[in-house]
Amino acid sequence: MTLFILVVLIAIIGYFIFKLYSHDNTTFYQLTGYSYFDVLMNKSVRTSYQIVKELEHVQGTKKIMVNLQLPVHNEVQTIDALLLHESGIYVMNVKVKSGWINGREQSFEWIELLHKNQKKVFNNPIHETKRLTHILKDKLPEVDGELFETMVVFTNDCSFQQIEIHSANVEVLKIAELKKWATTIEGKRLSDTEIENLYAVLENFMHGKNTTLRSKTVKTAN
Repeated sequence: MTLFILVVLIAIIGYFIFKLYSHDNTTFYQLTGYSYFDVLMNKSVRTSYQIVKELEHVQGTKKIMVNLQLPVHNEVQTIDALLLHESGIYVMNVKVKSGWINGREQSFEWIELLHKNQKKVFNNPIHETKRLTHILKDKLPEVDGELFETMVVFTNDCSFQQIEIHSANVEVLKIAELKKWATTIEGKRLSDTEIENLYAVLENFMHGKNTTLRSKTVKTAN
């Protein structure tokens, strides 16, 4: 029995060493500096990690960004995730929910239905994300406004009961659906150089574990 326990312990330790080593080579770690233990212990970090992992399935030239903190007057507005892709610029607002989600694009509020007929009302996340999209457009005035897409990404714990969307440039989906969504985007509206230049402009606003917000004048790429 003692030998068996020892083998199990060695296996567990080996597994964690492997995960730690593998994590240090991930896109998420390189972007944020968050360790494997940060992912395990912090739900918001874990959610961000899951999004990056799913977005890596997107084919074509791309850059993934997370936790962009954009100064607007005396406030800071956060874009949870951003995909710079040859087909466009995808602005993502993450919502952590666990109930049944009901909402219409035009409504001011959405509803999360919980157990025992309880419900929570929250602001329309499409409207929130569109405001974030407009803020990003203002930071990139020379970029064609048609390139921007609005995405609301819910955590996997919730379920969609009734969602009504009418705009062609709006998506509402769960993290687990990002991989399938990735197969639907196509077209080449941004060159490789344009994507690199946009990334260089915006990386000053990306927050990671060991970074602080640096408020700088944003210059758009030619």
